[in-house]
Amino acid sequence: MTNERGFTLAELLVVVALLGLIMAGVATLQQQGQQAYLMGAARVDAQQNARVALTLMSRELRAACTLSSLSSSSVTITAADPSGTGDCTGATVAIRYALSGSSLYRDQATTVGGLPAVGSGAVLIGGVNTLTLTGYDLVGATTTGVGAACATNVVCSIDIQLQTTQEQAVASYSPANVQTTVADRVRFRNI
Repeated sequence: MTNERGFTLAELLVVVALLGLIMAGVATLQQQGQQAYLMGAARVDAQQNARVALTLMSRELRAACTLSSLSSSSVTITAADPSGTGDCTGATVAIRYALSGSSLYRDQATTVGGLPAVGSGAVLIGGVNTLTLTGYDLVGATTTGVGAACATNVVCSIDIQLQTTQEQAVASYSPANVQTTVADRVRFRNI
């Protein structure tokens, strides 16, 4: 009986303990990988939304014919109608960007007076935490004044700062709650 082959109880317990440690390590690694994936996907979603909105706003503000109004979270411009001559001498349209709730709206009408109430137009992007618009005059001083030409106390350029998160709500404790801030300074070409 001294020549029997097999495992003792102590050897089996050591193997089970080692397998338990290895499985705990693998589970932790998988959980960390899942959290990293969620954070990355949320960051991409927030960045894409912010980038699209900022690009469109910058392009339209840069080509604006006139600035009608500017506040910290809303801007109204008159721009060339793309279906017309395409420049400021032909037909124009009024365009307003405004934050209402967590959505950034882009409204368009043939006149400034014809713009719909904020929040009833087309949603440009959702998941917006803050939209900050700051106007600067010819000498770089902060202003909200509007006029026909770039001058002192008349807005010549606008800083746009947009902070977004992913559109779909995630639990507040989730690592997928990622905020993205994008910013740009736009100088008017036609004002």
